[in-house]
Amino acid sequence: MTNPVVHPAADRAAGVPHRPWRRFVLPLLVLSLLIGVLGTVGYRYLAEEIRRETHRTLTVIAEQKRQHIEDWLGKARVDAELYFSGHSQLDTLFARWLDGGRQDSGALARMQDLMRDAQRARGWEGVAVIDADGQPAFVIGDADSGDHAELIRQVLREPRVTLVDLYLNARGEARFGVLAPIGEADHAPRGVAYLTWRADAVLFPMVESWPIPTRTAETYLVRRDGSGVRFLTPLRHQRDAALVLTLPLASPNLPAARAAQGEAGILSGGRDYRGVPVLAYAAPIGGTPWLMLAEIDEREAYARVRLMTWVTALVMGLLLLLVYSAGFLLWRRDLQRQEVVALRAQRAAEARFRVIFEQAPVGVVLVDSGSGVITEVNQRFADIVGRSPAQLVGLDPRAITHPEDVAESADNLHRLSAGEIPGYRVNKRYLRPDGSVVWVSLSFAPVQVESEEAPRYLGMVEDITARKAMEERLQVSEARHRQLADEAAAANAAKSEFLAHMSHEIRTPMNAVLGLAQVLARENLSAGQRDMVERIRNAGQSLMAILNDVLDLSKIEAGQLRIEPRPFDLAALLANVDSLMGQVARSKGLALRVQMPEPPPGMLLGDGLRLEQVLFNLVGNAIKFTERGEVAVRVRSLETREAELRLRVEVRDTGIGIAPEALGRLFSPFTQADAGIGRRFGGTGLGLSICKRLVELMGGSIGADSQPGLGSTFWFELPLQRAAADQSVQPRTAPAATSGPRLAGAHVLVVDDSAMNRDLVERALALEGASATLAADGQQAVQLLKTRPDGFDAVLMDVQMPVMDGLSAMRVIRGELGIIDLPIIAFTAGVRDDQQVAAREAGANDVLPKPMDLEEMAQLMARWIGPHPAVQCEPGPGGAAMPALSAGASTALAASAAPAADAFPDIPGIDRERAVQRVGGDLGMFVGLLEFFIEDNADAAGQARRELAEGRREDAARRMHTLRSNAGFICAMELMEEAGALEAAIENDEPDVDARLAVVGERIERLIEASAPWR
Repeated sequence: MTNPVVHPAADRAAGVPHRPWRRFVLPLLVLSLLIGVLGTVGYRYLAEEIRRETHRTLTVIAEQKRQHIEDWLGKARVDAELYFSGHSQLDTLFARWLDGGRQDSGALARMQDLMRDAQRARGWEGVAVIDADGQPAFVIGDADSGDHAELIRQVLREPRVTLVDLYLNARGEARFGVLAPIGEADHAPRGVAYLTWRADAVLFPMVESWPIPTRTAETYLVRRDGSGVRFLTPLRHQRDAALVLTLPLASPNLPAARAAQGEAGILSGGRDYRGVPVLAYAAPIGGTPWLMLAEIDEREAYARVRLMTWVTALVMGLLLLLVYSAGFLLWRRDLQRQEVVALRAQRAAEARFRVIFEQAPVGVVLVDSGSGVITEVNQRFADIVGRSPAQLVGLDPRAITHPEDVAESADNLHRLSAGEIPGYRVNKRYLRPDGSVVWVSLSFAPVQVESEEAPRYLGMVEDITARKAMEERLQVSEARHRQLADEAAAANAAKSEFLAHMSHEIRTPMNAVLGLAQVLARENLSAGQRDMVERIRNAGQSLMAILNDVLDLSKIEAGQLRIEPRPFDLAALLANVDSLMGQVARSKGLALRVQMPEPPPGMLLGDGLRLEQVLFNLVGNAIKFTERGEVAVRVRSLETREAELRLRVEVRDTGIGIAPEALGRLFSPFTQADAGIGRRFGGTGLGLSICKRLVELMGGSIGADSQPGLGSTFWFELPLQRAAADQSVQPRTAPAATSGPRLAGAHVLVVDDSAMNRDLVERALALEGASATLAADGQQAVQLLKTRPDGFDAVLMDVQMPVMDGLSAMRVIRGELGIIDLPIIAFTAGVRDDQQVAAREAGANDVLPKPMDLEEMAQLMARWIGPHPAVQCEPGPGGAAMPALSAGASTALAASAAPAADAFPDIPGIDRERAVQRVGGDLGMFVGLLEFFIEDNADAAGQARRELAEGRREDAARRMHTLRSNAGFICAMELMEEAGALEAAIENDEPDVDARLAVVGERIERLIEASAPWR
């Protein structure tokens, strides 16, 4: 029995009024208004955010430059106070020269030498020393004090360090400087020192640099000059304006004039010296009359706002166009659907063949192709879904479809309606009224009735609930199997990680074994000793080969091994295999034949190094398992196209062959053909497994054919691209031959927690003429570089260390200490890609893997350090370093040190023998060090006591640290130890610090008294 379908379209066809504007026009208007409001709000917010970001950027850049200049001037003032204040060396010499009636030429010469050294060290352009009468004592470099007589008299009247403002000298060069009183702060100055700098070498670069690319932004300095404002530094758009260009303060909207009149911060709405609208930021430079101006043209500053205007307008236009287009399409589709439904309702007929439909053993359903609702069903379908036919007619099938199957059903119906498929069959679920689920097999296809223009969709439905229950039980079983497979994969990943860690840990002691063997091989050894050393090296290299195989396998399984396609020459690659492996074959009495493809393929694009690794492994295995006959390598082109080809490589041998049951497990890790081969020929069984993984990573396949006693054929096929005409092969560079030490005179900071490794590297560097300062962790290295940032030519930094690891130490060196140009070589047993990338990101210039090869280390260090004079530094107490002779001059030192030692002072509190060794018997050098020590540390205990009283515990601890280092320089070992202990006591806030400071002060006084005859 069928039921007629009553559709709303019939009512509309009968004349029921219909108003589509309520369904389409009102929503369109609401959406248009919403888009307009959102666009306007978004545009205002983003535009304001861009303006704030531009202001922040301008402010940050100007403030950084201002702080940089103030810090530089502060350091210049501190330098002036240190060099010319009371008790300084120059003050002492100047007083001696004045007391001697200005006739002591020795004191004058020594002052001049001292100032020349200071000029070179501090970067002064010149220095002039003027006595209290205003007469110059001497002038070093370019320091004309004649134009500053009034300032000099002011400093003599009111002692203070005074800035000499920017000015142009007689040659038209911009200069500035400082005037510093000479003498103690609470006494009348003995004179004045005038220090000068070239503005274009010191100040202008700090002002002009701009950290981000820009076309119009610039920074410059100005000062108020009467009723005008003078531009002090070159301008981006007027380079010759420095100290020349002056504009009136009354200039309207000139940012420089506004800043000179007291305005600071962001200055908007102004025009610069060119008359161009700019956005500016002004800030005074502390301690100077200078004002810092940072400007950028408003057109460039707000370019992103203009772009945002266009983008917002375009997006809003597109959205409105999309909304109105969609509304039009929906309105048109609604009209079409109404017309189709009305036509079907009028032409529906009852003259259909009903017997098959009603009595079919499966469910049958007819769905209207236009509306998608059910038009007719049979009783069997109604029984399957648990509803009556009357309830189903006019119902959307999706209403009784399980929610998880609705999307698939809609997609299939859409494809059927579009004519993409003639029909479909699917298993899906229906929901019964009681909430139970019934599984059905649904076949759906269009059918055409003669009396109807449009087709209907006929569905044949079979109840398969029982069968699905069985399938679900099977799925549970499969899920269990998948879980077991996942657990196996996790175990395999854990194995790979274990292999990688074990490889890393074994490499550290292997570094010492192989490295010390290389060092020992360079010594004068007997024949028996040299034979044992070679055996140690051979055994170590064999173990390294196993470690490398294990590491490659762990990289592959962990997904960290990358294929890097580069242009390579197949002929050159095969020639290299022939050259290296041919020697091995001939040593066993075998022949090695290599056959190139015909015609030659030319330049190819692929990972030539990995391809070569596979070839070396396969050819090496063939030679190892072949006792007589030959090994042949044949290369053929299987598929050749214009831009690509497929290569087949075969390695055949006449060896022992492989049993059929062993072929299946041949490419598994740690597996060989049989246990006997493992005992007879050695090996780990990793080589073929790695070859298989590499070939598969390159998109190829690998296999083997063999019969016992008849030899074996190993083959692999690879897809390769042809290299472009403009691509070339990067040639392999052979290591350059060396003649003599390559690191002579270099001083390297070696950081490693292993005493064995430190000893090895120190010996290896000594062989190349370099010296080493040793540190056991990153914290020691940072402390050494903090006190002596220019004391080393390179740093060799281990990565994994206690206290502070190498990566953290490198970040501190590059960031906190600001040491950028010092080469840092990461010295690590971790050779995975991610480990090396982490080292470089932390600040390493290069990576030296463990175990260390002496030749590789020497070449790498020489590449980063470069040539040096033959002078080394040897470490002193507390990590300090002192000058020492080069390796080539050690014999001369030994010959000359003994006579000098006889005349060397024996001062209580100083280790005389160690001091002689430290300075090479140079009495003058030792006395100079002694004077510097007394000058810097005479009142160290008293100053530390005052700092503690003021609550500056960190400063007091730092002072004891400096005393410890300085005492180590002159080999005052007991004082050095007491200062180190006091440093720790201050840091730990121990109770007896004051008494221990008194003891240290007494020891310093005794040392000063005992050394007086030698100074």
